[in-house]
Amino acid sequence: MPIATTIKRLAKSKVECRAVYSTEQTAQARSQALTALSSSVNIPGFRPGKAPSHLVADKIDEGRLLEETVRTLLPEAIRSAVTEHKIAPIIPPKASIEKEEPLTVVLTFIERPTVSVKANKVTVDRKEKTVEEKDVENMLKSLMQEHQTRKPIDRPAATGDRLILDVRGEDGEGKPIVGSEMKDRPVVIGSKMLIPGFEDALIGLKTGESKSFPLKFPEKYHAEHLQGKPVTFHVVVKAVEEVTLPELTDAFAKEKFQAQSVTALRDRIRTAMKDQEDRIERQRREGAFFEALLTATTVDLAEELIEDEFQSLIEDFAGSLKEQGMTLEQWMQKSQKTAKDLDADMRKRATDRLTLRLGMQQLIQDKEISVSDEDMQKAIQEMMEPLEASKRLELAPLYAKGEKNYEQLKWQKMVEKVMEEMLK
Repeated sequence: MPIATTIKRLAKSKVECRAVYSTEQTAQARSQALTALSSSVNIPGFRPGKAPSHLVADKIDEGRLLEETVRTLLPEAIRSAVTEHKIAPIIPPKASIEKEEPLTVVLTFIERPTVSVKANKVTVDRKEKTVEEKDVENMLKSLMQEHQTRKPIDRPAATGDRLILDVRGEDGEGKPIVGSEMKDRPVVIGSKMLIPGFEDALIGLKTGESKSFPLKFPEKYHAEHLQGKPVTFHVVVKAVEEVTLPELTDAFAKEKFQAQSVTALRDRIRTAMKDQEDRIERQRREGAFFEALLTATTVDLAEELIEDEFQSLIEDFAGSLKEQGMTLEQWMQKSQKTAKDLDADMRKRATDRLTLRLGMQQLIQDKEISVSDEDMQKAIQEMMEPLEASKRLELAPLYAKGEKNYEQLKWQKMVEKVMEEMLK
C-alpha cells in the first residue's frame, strides 16, 4: 500500500511533508524494528535475536521501539515524497513524530533557496604594481650580503660593521624587561633592524667594552605593552667585525648567480619582483572579489540549512584540533574564547559560507559558465602527471565522471573561470 503524503511549501525554501501510515504499515515496520532491536536484548533461555517478539517487546522501552519503527519507515517515505511531489532537497530532511495513531511523521525538506546576485556590485579595483629601481638595488645588495666576508678588527665600531652583543633591557624602574635579554646577538650598524637609536649608540665601541644608554620604544612597537615606554639597554661587545662586500662584476654575476651579466642579473631580479607583486595583487583581488560577492548576494537561509553547515564546520574544526593533539577545551583556554564565543563565530561563518557558495552558484548560472568533458580530462591529466604511476592508478577511479572528486574538481574549474571573467 502506498504511503499517504501531503506537502506544504513554506518560507525559506522549506517543504513540510506529512506521511500518514496505515495500521498495517505501522505493524509491519514495528515487527522489523523488534527484530533489529532483539539482538541487544538479553532474555534468559534465548540466544540474542532468537527470543519471541512479544518477550522482546516487554523488555524494550516503548519510546525506543517507536523511534526504531519510524527509522525503518523513513527511507521509503523520503523516496516517495521526493518522487511524488518533485522535491529537490539539498540536505538530508529532518523527521519528527506528530501523532502515534495513525502514525504520522512530519518530514522537513530544504530545497535550494532563491538567490539573487547583483553582478554589477561584484567589482574589484585593480592596482597597477611597479618595481622601482631602488627596490631592485636593495634586493641586489641583499643578495650580495650572502657573499660578504667578515674579519675581526681592533678598532672602534663604525657604520657597516657587524657587532656580536650580549644585551639586556630595564624599564623606567630598573626592572628587567621580559624578552629583552639576548646572548651573542649579531647587529650590523646602519641596518635599521633594531629600534631607532640603538645602532647609533654602538658607534665607537670596541671588543670587550660595555655601554648603557636610554631609549624609548616606538609608539607603534609590535609589543603593545612596550609602546612608547622608556628603556635602558646594557650591552657588552663580544666582537667587532669589518664587513666587506665583493665587487659586483659580470664575472661575479655569472659565477655566483648564473647570470650572463650584471644587467641580466638586475633584469632577472626585476622580473621576479614584478611576478611576486602581481601574485600578491592577484591574491588581494581574489579576496576582495569574495567579499564583494558576499555583499552582493541576497538569500533567505533556513535555520536548518545554517545548522547543517554549522555542524560541518564544528566537525572539521574538531578534526583539525585532534590532528594538532589539542582538545576543544584546551583551545578555548589558549584562545581565551568561551563556548558561546565559538558558537557565535561558527554560526556567522556558516551563514557567510553558505551565502558565498550559493552566490557563486548563481553567478555561474547567470553567466552560463560551464566546463567541457575535454577540459575536465585535461585538468585531471595535469593533476595526475606529477604523480607516480601506481598513485595515478589508485586515484583514477575517484576522478571518473560523476564521482565526488570529479564533481569537486569541476566546481573548482567553474569558479576559476568565473573569477577570470570577473577579474580580467
